[in-house]
Amino acid sequence: MISVSERPSFDGLQERIQDDIDHYGGTLPGRVAIAWSGYIAALLEWGLISVGDHERLTWILPSIDDNPVYYIFVGRGD
Repeated sequence: MISVSERPSFDGLQERIQDDIDHYGGTLPGRVAIAWSGYIAALLEWGLISVGDHERLTWILPSIDDNPVYYIFVGRGD
């Protein structure tokens, strides 16, 4: 378990995502991918990971059409 005061590392996050991918037989279900996407976005917003780490971690996830996390993160701009 990660301590609240501990910054997550890229390697640690990558390992946790891969553990989930393995758990689901090689492909994350959409709902799990969206959850990871939101978690990674929150880490970036709170300054706990870099933009580069966010980008690299996002590439591990399957493509998410019309990802709601994107709109929560950047806004709808309506």
